[in-house]
Amino acid sequence: MNENTEPSLNIYLIGGNSVIGKSILRGVLKKYENFSLKITSFVRSEFQEKTIGEKITVNNYLECLDHINSKSSCKEVPNIYIISFGVLVEEKNSENFLNNLKYHLDINTFQSFEIFKFLLKLDKTKEIHIVSSVLGDFIRPSLYSYSFSKNLLELLISNIDLKKNLKNKYFVWKPAFVNSKLNKNRSASFIKTNPEKITNLVLNTNKSGSYYIPKYAVFFTLIAKYTTPLIKFIDKKN
Repeated sequence: MNENTEPSLNIYLIGGNSVIGKSILRGVLKKYENFSLKITSFVRSEFQEKTIGEKITVNNYLECLDHINSKSSCKEVPNIYIISFGVLVEEKNSENFLNNLKYHLDINTFQSFEIFKFLLKLDKTKEIHIVSSVLGDFIRPSLYSYSFSKNLLELLISNIDLKKNLKNKYFVWKPAFVNSKLNKNRSASFIKTNPEKITNLVLNTNKSGSYYIPKYAVFFTLIAKYTTPLIKFIDKKN
């Protein structure tokens, strides 16, 4: 295709070291493979994992908003955003429960939500992909802070009063356990998924909404909500 007639698209991955984020990005890249794509990955830490596209290092992911705002204001090119960053510290590894809860809420909930709200307001926003978790549906005792932070994030998103045109722009992804740095030294207690399944679901999903990965995870979370003793038992075994 002639480069001059090829439609352009900017893609920003906020959390460029995230295994899940990069999996979503690959799905988006396949979906829009006929576009001229410019990819920017924001990272907060330097890891050995290879990032995709231009890499920009920030101290705090809120810093990326200034960069995005300056770029979006000077070009008439649609933008796709992927918000995929967070922390996970088990309660048993934390010295203080309240501090651990605050830590998770600050990063997983409030920073993510602030970025999400900001991006919704930009004129050239085509899609926003934001990562939650199946654990946002129920409380796993050893990961209480993480579960609660994801649950609150989804609650805040669902309560935004959006205009009709904005409601069709965002996707909430709720993956099960994925082998990644975030889950280092942990194993899947219930169900799990992998980068390929995430990429394929993103590629084949066009309607905005909230999606479990794998899809059948929704049935597990429904059961988990009403079987707290069983969840506690399985959690202790791990």
